[in-house]
Amino acid sequence: MSTAQPRATAPVPAPLPEPAARLPRSTPPHTPALLLDSGGVLILPDGAVLSHYGKRLGLRLDPVTARHAVALAARDLDLAAGPDTGPQAFAHRWSAHAGCSPDAAESLWRTVRREVDDTVLWSVVNPEAVPFLDALPPRVQRYVVSNADGRAHAELARAGLLDRLDGVLDSSAVGIAKPDPRIFRMAAVALGRPLEQCRYVGDTLDGAPHGLPPTVLYDPLGIYPDDAARYTRIRRLSQLLDSEP
Repeated sequence: MSTAQPRATAPVPAPLPEPAARLPRSTPPHTPALLLDSGGVLILPDGAVLSHYGKRLGLRLDPVTARHAVALAARDLDLAAGPDTGPQAFAHRWSAHAGCSPDAAESLWRTVRREVDDTVLWSVVNPEAVPFLDALPPRVQRYVVSNADGRAHAELARAGLLDRLDGVLDSSAVGIAKPDPRIFRMAAVALGRPLEQCRYVGDTLDGAPHGLPPTVLYDPLGIYPDDAARYTRIRRLSQLLDSEP
């Protein structure tokens, strides 16, 4: 997931990103590179932060429920037919799963956006992330592609994941956001790979259109329908290890 609240990005094209954090590995052509979302795949929202700020507004929020509600609200917006995917729509969807009123949810998320840095809200390392990244064969490149606000590197560094990656592409830094296929091409260029040799792993339906790169939907809560966007769907990151040559 990109973030708990939709973030604005400039609509104009941008130059290619800077080189990856490490030199691209020499990889056999049949070995796919992984393009990974950050929020919702590697890093999760801290439900305790939402519970804390909810308490200030008189809300009693269970931290786990508050965190799961973020994923459920994003799923609802993914599957909704309407065009409204802004902060208010997100807050209203989140309220239905968190067990509070839409007005209370709007107040909470306004406060969180104003007072909480994203590196604090998105600060819980997915328990699957480190074992998964460490178990990947060294020949498999891994590169984060995130719809973020310019702080994706900081979030990943704070989480201790940055050194396990070959690079990070932050949509705010390049002015292009998923699902625009150009941002995936930028990541492939940074890795020195054709796009056809990459796979994108995300927790929402923000993969590139026309299936390039092929998208894997990471759905640990099992909240998406089986045929969601015709993506391959997995419940655990370790399932990706089974398909690596």
